[in-house]
Amino acid sequence: MALQTHELPNGVQLVYKHVPGNKITSVQLWMKTGSVNETAQNNGISHFLEHMVFKGTEKFAPDEIDTLVEAKGGQMNAATSKDYTFYYITIPTFNVETAFNVISQMVFEATFPKEEIKKEKPVVIQEIMRKYDSPTYDMWTYLSETLFKNTPYAREVIGSVENIKSFDRQTLLKYYNSFYHPENMTLVVVGDLSEDKAKELAMQYFNKTKDANPINKSFGIPDKLNKNVKKVFEKDITQSYTALVYRAPSLMSEDKYEMEVLTEILSGGEYSLLNEKLKNIENPLVNMVFGGYLGQKYGGSFTFFYTKHPSTDGDPLSKIREIIDNLQKGNLSEKDLKKAKNRLKAETVFQREKASNEAHDIGMAYTLGITDYYKDYVENIEAVELGDIKDVARKIFSDNYILVKTVPKNH
Repeated sequence: MALQTHELPNGVQLVYKHVPGNKITSVQLWMKTGSVNETAQNNGISHFLEHMVFKGTEKFAPDEIDTLVEAKGGQMNAATSKDYTFYYITIPTFNVETAFNVISQMVFEATFPKEEIKKEKPVVIQEIMRKYDSPTYDMWTYLSETLFKNTPYAREVIGSVENIKSFDRQTLLKYYNSFYHPENMTLVVVGDLSEDKAKELAMQYFNKTKDANPINKSFGIPDKLNKNVKKVFEKDITQSYTALVYRAPSLMSEDKYEMEVLTEILSGGEYSLLNEKLKNIENPLVNMVFGGYLGQKYGGSFTFFYTKHPSTDGDPLSKIREIIDNLQKGNLSEKDLKKAKNRLKAETVFQREKASNEAHDIGMAYTLGITDYYKDYVENIEAVELGDIKDVARKIFSDNYILVKTVPKNH
């Protein structure tokens, strides 16, 4: 069944899809805010606030939300990215009103009890500290800071320990009232629930207003890096990690489908191009290798990442550059292109058999303003031709790059 969209009187957008026969419904609330709307001083507040709306609302005491949803047979979670935040409950359809009630309370009527803020800070700080333990933490942080210098994308979603310690109730309320307002909300309902009932529950629970000070931000990222950048980190590790990164167009670009097909050609499965040339050979150059596109609303990146095989004297980087050169020359077979497109289309079809996955795809597309990314995804992937892959390879990989390595000390 096709999607049905309705705008509530207060500005909340309802997107509904009926999936008959499946007695499960996924209710998701997508918010047009993430770390992109933060400053250096409050970086991390989107993610921290996502934690805090579970910790008490006008109707529900702290910890009551999780207990209620679980008792009704539901699964609940949330996530924060640079461009958006979303909350979801997937639940048996006969208990679906609970999902509307709970999520509405979280996004309209969170109370931010001071004692709960105090209790949640160590939880998030521990999450930050775990990231520091990763041997590649410094390189990925450096890449973001360099690739998206002087923009909000340069900062991490999770924020810093110092910022988390500084957040108080007033700071959280100010951000909540600035960005958690109806015109920033997309309510997605997918499952075995009638359209009339979905509209009725949406009106009952989401047609609310609140005292808000709405703010919307936007920014631009230059298409190209102005120079090549190289950086090496030394760590107490036994294997080396390398990332070669190019700036790429955003998800708003028409090139996103070509870049996703290119990603599938390079990294889609054990017999992908990168694996066949660097790993599945008599003397492997790498333990693992990946090459792929990451698109965001205001910009994107295309990253090659590998761990070098300890017994090789070969140079994986030169082999990757050889692959890039061949792609730019159009040295790709129609057979390999077709296989990649078929895998992408099949993955999409299988993934969308699950209500929560389909609701996620709808929510992201509508929140970012790229509805074709959901509606016409399969058709747009099928339309990609050999010449398109050559063109996009030339467009991205002719630009300057960032090369970052993390290597063993005294290597």
